[in-house]
Amino acid sequence: MINGSIMNLCKTFVLITSVSILTLFAGQSANSTAQSVQRIAAIVNDELITEYDLEARLKFVMFSTRLPNKQEVRKRIRLQVLRSLIDEKLRLQETRRRNIVVSKREIKRAKHLIERQNRLPKNTLGQFLGARNIPVETLEARLRATLAWTKLVRKRLRPRITIGEDEIDEVIDRIRSRQGEKEFNLNEILLSIDHPTEEASVYKMALRIIKQVRVGADFSAIARQFSQSATGAAGGKVGWIQESELSSAARKAVSKIKPGELTTPIRAVGGYQILMLKDVRKGEEALRTPVIIGLRQILLPLHNSSTASEIKAKLNLANNIDKKIKSCAEFNVVAEMVGSIKSTKLARYRLDQLNPRIRSVVKTVSLGKFSRPIRMSNGIMVIMVCERKGGHKKQKLPSRTAVSERLLRDRLTLMIRRYMRDIRLSAIIDIRV
Repeated sequence: MINGSIMNLCKTFVLITSVSILTLFAGQSANSTAQSVQRIAAIVNDELITEYDLEARLKFVMFSTRLPNKQEVRKRIRLQVLRSLIDEKLRLQETRRRNIVVSKREIKRAKHLIERQNRLPKNTLGQFLGARNIPVETLEARLRATLAWTKLVRKRLRPRITIGEDEIDEVIDRIRSRQGEKEFNLNEILLSIDHPTEEASVYKMALRIIKQVRVGADFSAIARQFSQSATGAAGGKVGWIQESELSSAARKAVSKIKPGELTTPIRAVGGYQILMLKDVRKGEEALRTPVIIGLRQILLPLHNSSTASEIKAKLNLANNIDKKIKSCAEFNVVAEMVGSIKSTKLARYRLDQLNPRIRSVVKTVSLGKFSRPIRMSNGIMVIMVCERKGGHKKQKLPSRTAVSERLLRDRLTLMIRRYMRDIRLSAIIDIRV
């Protein structure tokens, strides 16, 4: 085992030296480049991460997260980028051990997807990165590690998780009992702690990330690069969550910030969590079904030439119609008797879609009662409310599919963190920078 490791190291050194010599003979200023390539940033089991790898990834991270390309910023994120590279190397080693293979076609397909998402012409991603001094190999390495790890998780971890119908029922019942609570729309970054000795360094990393986002870094891009939660692949998106579903520490931290702001690092199970508050809403106790109202109308006609006494007489008649009609069944007879020019048929409307003037009059009228007279351009109208349906409370609950997906995501996050913790603890990692 030891001899094999030495042989692998030797092969790697030969490869690095060959690259340096080729660069030198190409006539470029290679001294600093060769030193950078040969310098070791870390050894992960028997594989190297060189300074060249680290510098290339730094450029990629700074570009993708919109961080300013300044020396002080590079120095600040250097260790967290190296940690990300180490984890990536560990994942690749584990996927190779499990015989997980990523084909060239899959890499090509992923690159085409990135081109579409960024509205780039097909097969121009390499040129786009090259113009920004980012080796395309850096992106390909990232894609290979991500695709391989996704395959492994899908093959080895996902089948171990079963979400029962009773679990979904329990969550829905709990949400139902909490209707009316405050709800938060959150994004997250989770930085794991595998050993107590990492507590301080991970906390400092969380503080650095918060500072970077506050000065303009893209939270979602950083989540994709560094978050150890299953939400990292989606840019850290958690979505709407009820206040009581948060831990007491998270609840306290979120209550102190406004939409668009970040919490301070929150000590969570297995690491530190950073939350971004996107929005807040008061969870409605219920959504009401539309109110459907059935109306019968009497219109007593007036004309431009109508005198004041005629108008007064019509108003008196309108005010006394309710004494002549005791129910909707008697409506037609009375409407004909008073000379209504409006159809006496029952007409059904959604209350919220009625003319605002009419809606304001009839919305409080009891069933089987008349409204007060309404002066119209062509007469005086009175309306009887003969039907009223809807307006019932309908609880706003997530679908069973949404609940199942959340349970799966949370459980998968825990399994991935434990898996990575075990991989790290069994690895030999020598950091040289």
